[in-house]
Amino acid sequence: MASVLSLLATFTILRSTIRELIPQELRDYLWNLTQRFSSEFTLVIERTHDSSSNSLFKAAATYLGGHVLASVTVFDSTGGSPQRFLVGKSENVRNFTYALDKTSEVVDLFRGVPMKWKFRSDFNAATQIETRWYELCFNKKHAEMVKNKYLPHVLDTAKRLKDRTRTVKFHIIRRDWWCPSAVNIDHPMTFETLAMDVDLKKNIVDDLNSFINGKEYYKKIGRLWKRGYLLYGPPGTGKSSLIAAMANHLNFDIYNLNLSAVKSDSVLEDLLLQVSNRSIIVVEDIDCTIKLQNREAGEQVDSFPRVQVTLSGLLNAIDGLLSCCGNERIIVFTTNYKERIDPALLRAGRMDRHIFLSYCTFSTFRQLAANYLDIFNHDLFGRVEELIANAKASPAEVAGELMKKSKDPEVCLEGLISFLESKVSQARFQITSIEDRRLEEKNGIRRKNDTKTEDSPNTTTFLTVGCDSVSEYRVKAELAPILKAVFLKHGNIVANSSLNSMQCLSSLLEVVCGIIQSLKAVKFEELAEVELESMITSVRDLESLKVEVGWLGKRLDEITEALPLAKHCSSLKEERGKNLQDIEKMKKEVKGCDDESKSLKIQEAKARTEELSEKISSIETKFYQIRDGLP
Repeated sequence: MASVLSLLATFTILRSTIRELIPQELRDYLWNLTQRFSSEFTLVIERTHDSSSNSLFKAAATYLGGHVLASVTVFDSTGGSPQRFLVGKSENVRNFTYALDKTSEVVDLFRGVPMKWKFRSDFNAATQIETRWYELCFNKKHAEMVKNKYLPHVLDTAKRLKDRTRTVKFHIIRRDWWCPSAVNIDHPMTFETLAMDVDLKKNIVDDLNSFINGKEYYKKIGRLWKRGYLLYGPPGTGKSSLIAAMANHLNFDIYNLNLSAVKSDSVLEDLLLQVSNRSIIVVEDIDCTIKLQNREAGEQVDSFPRVQVTLSGLLNAIDGLLSCCGNERIIVFTTNYKERIDPALLRAGRMDRHIFLSYCTFSTFRQLAANYLDIFNHDLFGRVEELIANAKASPAEVAGELMKKSKDPEVCLEGLISFLESKVSQARFQITSIEDRRLEEKNGIRRKNDTKTEDSPNTTTFLTVGCDSVSEYRVKAELAPILKAVFLKHGNIVANSSLNSMQCLSSLLEVVCGIIQSLKAVKFEELAEVELESMITSVRDLESLKVEVGWLGKRLDEITEALPLAKHCSSLKEERGKNLQDIEKMKKEVKGCDDESKSLKIQEAKARTEELSEKISSIETKFYQIRDGLP
């Protein structure tokens, strides 16, 4: 022990003597001279570069932190004492992060070449500033590879590690700006737990992976690195859950773009310019958040007391020049009624994928049973399969039934079966209710017109419509032309209905055609409010059965708004008729005499009559437009 202390004392004295006898400049020169004969090359990566933050320093910290655990076998290449590493976790990342301690080194093998990393720091007591830097040591002959291959590899890997571990944020709008305090999304939904058709789920995951790895491909074909998804289907079918699964899968932030909170097109542009890359922009229920004009349906947007987002502004924002100001973005629209959206919003390049989320299928139920009950098969599964095809319950409803009954799987399944049976019975009752209401409506019209004609033999004759898409449906002969026009203009409106029976679907189609037939047969000014309300109620019942008749509901709303005009039109016609009678009477009085005052009254009456005719013509033109909009 005494000899060791003596040796250390001698070394200390010798080092002090060398520092006093040999100047610092000479020592530096001798050190540089020895380095010329060394095969090792060292790059110094400081925390700052050119008076600003050094992105390579941050990337090195992330890169090394992500490789510490994987490199545990090569921490100490010299075989010395165990190395020290720092570990921690912040709110902005999901996992633990690691970093080199200032006494540690790590060797990273890149293409078989060892890259030695060292972390250094120095504290200046005078300025109270700590300087930190990394040293990267490697053989000189690999300098070009390090510059062209290894350092870009460090930057790219660090970016992927950061994107993979960061916490997903949820952003909302507050007073024309994104709220600065974004909320962490802790939604547990993933594609592993998402109850959805297996093939559809795989297709969506493959599409997302293709997008996220397609940077070079999008650049090659000259397209912006963005993708649009339209999620449509009945309520409770998992649209929001799918968005959460997408965000967790990609580690993308979610920006909830509530269009009703956006005051104008210019505000919308400012908001989208603030959206970061690697994000999902979500517009939920786009058909009803604000009133966007559907030009194909011939809609006109009413005047609003305040400025709002226009269809043109939204189109330019998601697919115009403004969309060039960002990459790696996904835009998601959700709706329950796809037909209400202007086709310009849905074309390829804006909404690249249209994903229909249907009612719960037996395949989806099996996934829910595995998630909620931890069972993969049961004797009651057969009964569930029989009912679920006709009940058309949403996955949310099925999940709710599996949760609320009991922890006993059999009790839960029995409760679910009772629920599905009630859904099937309810659907059958709704069919009967609609038919009864339709008969009452027809009888009411007959009473109003005071006609008591016997039913024609055609009313019980069913006819197969001459169109491939509706060949399986049979309707009354008198309704066949109307049904054909409906299918040509709006497609198969019962394709997604909650009913499967051809007879039931044919009955629903007859209800739709009967409403259209009644509207075309009666004058609007003679249409009673009670009859119109009955038609509106029938349309609502049809929509509850997932019949796509939103377009018919809109026409009925337009007629409801136009009814006061119809009454006004009748009064205008009465006034015009009275004016014409007065004109004829005054003409007879003036005949044979020269009365300037009466001639002037005749001219005023004619001018008023022309004015009334123009108003009547304007109102009737609006009625004709509404009527012509029907198939």
